[in-house]
Amino acid sequence: MKKIIFALMLAFSSLFASATIIHGTTQNITVDSDPEGAKVYVDGQLMGTTPTTLTLKKSKFKTITIRKKCYKPVTISLQKTFDPVALLNIFWDLSTTDFITGAISQYSPNHYYIKLEKIPNCDPNK
Repeated sequence: MKKIIFALMLAFSSLFASATIIHGTTQNITVDSDPEGAKVYVDGQLMGTTPTTLTLKKSKFKTITIRKKCYKPVTISLQKTFDPVALLNIFWDLSTTDFITGAISQYSPNHYYIKLEKIPNCDPNK
């Protein structure tokens, strides 16, 4: 009986104890700026205008750059932290799924507020 219960627990946990399943392979990142209306680039690709929420693949992106005419651009390195939910998957069934999908990590923080610095004597109409 103990073996059956253990087998059922193992099967059940392998379905639900995965960061890939629980948190997914993407994450929402909110970007806001002062002033608003700045362009948001992720690894050089235009993704939106502040304020915006981006859905980013956890294993793919490295930087966010915020640009607005007459303001100094700001580049932020996206920091990743370990998602502890991935330990459950390793503990229960020795799976490497979270490593392969990138779900083993998460972006932290997931909200950025950037105060842009105005460039002196810049004419936004030029």
